[in-house]
Amino acid sequence: MTTLAGDMILLAFDEEGGRLPVRQSLAPAVRGALLAELLDGGALTDEAGTAGAVGEAPRDAALREVWGRISAEPGRKWLHWVRKDGRASIHEVLRGLEKDGLLERSTGRVFGVFPLERVALTSTGLTAAGEVRAAVAAAAETPAAGAASAGGRAALLAGLAHAGGQLGTALPADRRRALKDRLTALSEAAAPVSPAVRRAVQDLQGAAVS
Repeated sequence: MTTLAGDMILLAFDEEGGRLPVRQSLAPAVRGALLAELLDGGALTDEAGTAGAVGEAPRDAALREVWGRISAEPGRKWLHWVRKDGRASIHEVLRGLEKDGLLERSTGRVFGVFPLERVALTSTGLTAAGEVRAAVAAAAETPAAGAASAGGRAALLAGLAHAGGQLGTALPADRRRALKDRLTALSEAAAPVSPAVRRAVQDLQGAAVS
């Protein structure tokens, strides 16, 4: 099973699996997924809006790095950790997906000069990405009164992806508009991480247009 952050990256790939869009919002979304998985698993605590590490370091490299930083610097707000080392976390999660055989990376050059890394899903990765999209869509489409709406991995991912603007591959724009209230509820259920993800994305978008 992939991590929640791995699922977030699988969700970001286009349906053909040959392109991982380059967008600023992916970094805080991936960081948020790492934080949410640690919090949901009991490795982090929320102490009056700040993150604290408990227990033993996780085995997964990306989760372990985040847990170790928080353990060394307790008392910082969630927004700080969502903003911290986003690109490094993406690369670490990509390495994990590559190790699991879900993606493959190759290098080339643009105009024969500038180095370029290409990332594409394998056939196994394509299947996994399709399953992630379907699970997220199902969680979003489930009425709030449904038995599956109270929690679960897909619901948590959907809430974080909504906060981070990563739902485009799972739900078309018209469905996202129609399900706005449900998606908002899923995002609120992913607090305290989801508000930090949303704020980090908003700040990035504001900086891009200023």
